[in-house]
Amino acid sequence: MFGQLFDGTVLIIVTVAIHVLALSWGIKRLRLRQSIEAASLLSVTLLLSRVAVLVILAHLIEIVLWSSYFWYRGVLPTFEESFYFSAVTYATIGYGDIVPPPDWRLIASMEGLTGILMCAWSGGFFFALVSRFYDPTNAHGNGR
Repeated sequence: MFGQLFDGTVLIIVTVAIHVLALSWGIKRLRLRQSIEAASLLSVTLLLSRVAVLVILAHLIEIVLWSSYFWYRGVLPTFEESFYFSAVTYATIGYGDIVPPPDWRLIASMEGLTGILMCAWSGGFFFALVSRFYDPTNAHGNGR
């Protein structure tokens, strides 16, 4: 149990680091700090699409991290099963068609909690970005 808690804690730290790097890179690379005044519908759509792809790629990398751990430790027999299990656990879908052995359920639960947090963080990031395009005091809806 303590080994899983330690391993899970390390995986959580690496997951958060990946998310920080992806979102920080996105802010810099996508020029999210620049003024978005008078942004066209097309440019807003393209920007939000790029951010969505970036965020989903970050989540996929994080899922690969967790699934690699499960596969390496022999929790599940193939990487494909480990990836699928990790994806439905991280996203808290939990179909239940693939389950870990009973002695591995603790770390699987840790992945689910981490996935909830990372998805909420991504949602908050997306909300903050979208809110930059909406200013209720501006009757023309051109941004700030």
